[in-house]
Amino acid sequence: MTQYKRVSGDAVEYEVFARKSRTEPLHQVGSVVAPDDDLAVAYARATYDEERWIEMTIVRKDNVIALWQPGEQTDA
Repeated sequence: MTQYKRVSGDAVEYEVFARKSRTEPLHQVGSVVAPDDDLAVAYARATYDEERWIEMTIVRKDNVIALWQPGEQTDA
């Protein structure tokens, strides 16, 4: 995980997921960096409000569990 240093303390990266209809799955639309959850919500809304989303969710990047990453071999 990348730590971002700020004058007033550390900030963390959040992944932003959204969808336009209930039948559409959530998909990643971007990310924001913020010192806390409340500011991350505000940054995500301000940054990614160009679409008419019916749902938007943020997740701390360090809470996302990667099943595999580009370039890795899978056993499947």
